[in-house]
Amino acid sequence: MPVVVTELERITADPEGAAGKVWRRLGREEWQTLPEALDNPDGDRLYAAQWKAARDRRVEREAAEREAKRPVCARCGAKFSDERWQQVRQSSWPGKWDDLCGECAKESVARAEAERVAQRPAADVAAGAAAEAETSGARGLFRRRG
Repeated sequence: MPVVVTELERITADPEGAAGKVWRRLGREEWQTLPEALDNPDGDRLYAAQWKAARDRRVEREAAEREAKRPVCARCGAKFSDERWQQVRQSSWPGKWDDLCGECAKESVARAEAERVAQRPAADVAAGAAAEAETSGARGLFRRRG
């Protein structure tokens, strides 16, 4: 509710009388006519500006809270990217490299794959030698005795 004040001396001194710029709305600096003083042109704009400022503060606070919760890579200490964080959160089964950022996880997967490939020929040779030893020493029903 607007509060409008005036002075009797201003009304009598103004040539237009009470219709002139002799009214002052509390909270404003200038003298106005009565319709201007009672009008609230800045009320909607002021409300919109205050609402926007409150929304911006809320968005900033939520962003800061989100950043505080963002995981950090166990190996290099870098914060997770949004994409990597989403991958880890969406996974229903805990993964071996969930505590690593995207780059470190890729490196770990590549290293594990290289180790697996390097171990495969050695395991194949050992398995082949074991199978050969087993077949050469075994005497079956249809094998000749030597």
